[in-house]
Amino acid sequence: MIDSVNILGTKITRASEAAIEGEILKMLGRRGGAKIFTPNPQMLAIAERDENFKRILGSASLLLPDGVGVLLAARLSGERLPQRITGIDTAYRILELSAQRALKVAFIGGKKGVAAQAAERLKKDIPMLDTVLTHHGYFNKSRTSSDNQALLEKLRKSAPDILFVCFGTPAQENWIHENSSSLPSVRIFMGLGGALDVWSGKIRRAPRAVQLANAEWLWRCIGEPRRFIRLASLPSLYSKIIWASIKKI
Repeated sequence: MIDSVNILGTKITRASEAAIEGEILKMLGRRGGAKIFTPNPQMLAIAERDENFKRILGSASLLLPDGVGVLLAARLSGERLPQRITGIDTAYRILELSAQRALKVAFIGGKKGVAAQAAERLKKDIPMLDTVLTHHGYFNKSRTSSDNQALLEKLRKSAPDILFVCFGTPAQENWIHENSSSLPSVRIFMGLGGALDVWSGKIRRAPRAVQLANAEWLWRCIGEPRRFIRLASLPSLYSKIIWASIKKI
């Protein structure tokens, strides 16, 4: 059963990996344009101050707790999430399931060539993977721009069943929200941040031991020091969560 935890108005999915896979299988079985987003604490901080972004997150079918900081946020709210559910691992499983069902996949994001390289490397591990379109993320993302309309036309012609959008937050969630209705073939839209950089080999993912220790965030910050700047918003976020929890008592 799919449940949720309310963190300052954002409802994070609370379910086991098995239950989430069950929901994904349902999504793969129909053209419903389901949306999967992967909130981390920085996304919760944006949602807390931006009501429109909070509504966009609220439109998702699944909001996966991608980050140990989200588990902490839930605990501070007086709730518990069973485990961290990473977006990149969930996406990889979606790719496996899509290949088994002969469904078509598209990747958008990264610098020129990165999406294509990611698709090529993924196909070595998932031979039946059918990638029908790859496109970089450096274009005018305004809904009515000529760049965006040209990309939408390419997507309509290739008609992917699964579309991974990797622009980073909040651009990827905003883009999916604004353009999903123009892409009727898509069964699942998923925002995936820097996944293409990892899959292409451009960036190395944390070793398995680091992932299991819930320290992948630290690994990424060490590799990309600018990420430490994003942590500045977290004390304020956690303080608001604690205060909201106290007011419930």
